[in-house]
Amino acid sequence: MNIIKFLIYPSIGAFLGFITNFIAIKLLFRPRRKIFGIQGLLPKRQKELAKKAGEIVNNYLVNSEDIRMQLDKTSLEKAVDNYLDRNRNPLWDFGIARKLAKNIIVALLIDKDGYFNRNIIESIIHNEMVLNIVQKKIEEFDIIKLEGLVKKASGPEIRFIIVTGAVLGFLIGLVESFIGF
Repeated sequence: MNIIKFLIYPSIGAFLGFITNFIAIKLLFRPRRKIFGIQGLLPKRQKELAKKAGEIVNNYLVNSEDIRMQLDKTSLEKAVDNYLDRNRNPLWDFGIARKLAKNIIVALLIDKDGYFNRNIIESIIHNEMVLNIVQKKIEEFDIIKLEGLVKKASGPEIRFIIVTGAVLGFLIGLVESFIGF
């Protein structure tokens, strides 16, 4: 009988730890609609999470200055060439006219530091723009797709949390079998 409790207690503990963590992870996403006043974290706080994500992206990942630093003289010259190629004008057939137009556009848009003019980019892309784009996209995101995205991004960690629950449950069950409840 004593050997059986060393098998049963850890097994029950592992099962309960696994199930408990599995349910806890599921409750992050479900229920999608309120049931008895309960709703999953993502569906319930999607707007708040969208706002926070927008702030994080805007403050730490991408802002007008980061975009400006990607637009240097070389990339702007290529963009102007592409624009002139797509928007055919008989004037551009004269090499000197095309080169002059390109040089004027580049000179007007590039700062002395070799990047897109700060004043122009900040009038086009203000700091709240990135925040608003991210926030709007997440708010409009279908909750099922958002759940899939979160699971895809954090799949190994979610599995680790569930398995850790089973391991801790097993260890607690093992300790209980030694104590002799």
